[in-house]
This record gives sequence, C-alpha cells and structure tokens, in this order.
Amino acid sequence: MFVLSVCGLWILLIWLPGILSQNCQRLQLQQILNKNAQRSLRDMGGPFPFQCTTTRESLKTKSLNPHQIIKRLQTQDRIQIVHQTLRHIDKIYNMNLGSVTWARDKVEHFRLLLHRQLSELEECVRNPGSRLRRNSAIHNYFRKLEKFLKQQGFSECAWEIIRTETRGRLQQLLLITAQFSGSN
Repeated sequence: MFVLSVCGLWILLIWLPGILSQNCQRLQLQQILNKNAQRSLRDMGGPFPFQCTTTRESLKTKSLNPHQIIKRLQTQDRIQIVHQTLRHIDKIYNMNLGSVTWARDKVEHFRLLLHRQLSELEECVRNPGSRLRRNSAIHNYFRKLEKFLKQQGFSECAWEIIRTETRGRLQQLLLITAQFSGSN
C-alpha cells in the first residue's frame, strides 16, 4: 500500500506541470496577441528616431533576459514570469503619455492588446496549485525603466526607448510562449 502511495505521488509530481498548463487553454492565443502587440508597437512610432540615440545611452540598465530567468523553472512558474512581465509593461504604458507623438488610437490599441494578454493569463496564474511569487529581476528591471522615464520627464525620446525595450521583451515572451505550445 505504501509503495502504491509513493508511486502515485511520483506520478503526480511528474505530470503536475503538464496538468496545470493544460488547465490554461489560452497559451496559444498568447502568441497571436503578442505578435499583434509587436505589430502595434511598430505601427505606433515607426523606426527609432535618430535624435534619441544620445538619450538611449543614459538608460543605465542591462536588458532583461527572461530566457535566462526561466531556464530551471517549471511550466507554471514560466507562465507567471510571462504574466509579471506583461503586467509591468501594462503599468508603464499607463503612465504619463503626454509627450508622445504616437497616434492615440494606436496607443490605445496596443494597451488593449496588453490588457487582453493579461486577462487571458489570469486563469493560468490563478490555478489552485500555483504560487504567485514576484521575480526580483523582472521587478528591478521595470522599476529602472519607470525611474528612467521620470528622470527624462516622460520625454518623447524616453518613450521611444521604452517602446524599443518593450518590443524586445515581447519578442522574448513570444519565444517563451512558443515553448509552452511545443511542450503541451
């Protein structure tokens, strides 16, 4: 009886990450929404303005690498990393956008895509067995981006740099969500 219980526990531990990710049926939709968000970012402002190159150098933070963060994490923890990253991006794009020259309808479209991604992931991170933990690398990276925006007075160039950083993070998240699809 004890051997059966131990075997059952091992089977549960082996299959649990797959079971948790199956409860989240929306992971493939993340890829579509992410691609649309990247397209929206590109359409918002076009190529990076040359006059903002010197401002770019004043951003004193290393680029975030979610792939490095998720290397040894289980599927559920990886989903939480994606969710946390999107939540921070959403927070930034709800800050003072007064100096941007982007078309307001395009900005709003991008924000709606972010919100949709977050709402689709809510069911995944709220699964009964999931533990919501804040990742300090993600938190610190986005805190530095927020501080940079404030120090630059939410200037047009500061926002262009944030848009470039955002595009890079979304590209990385697309690769991560593709791994979810491949493993399910």
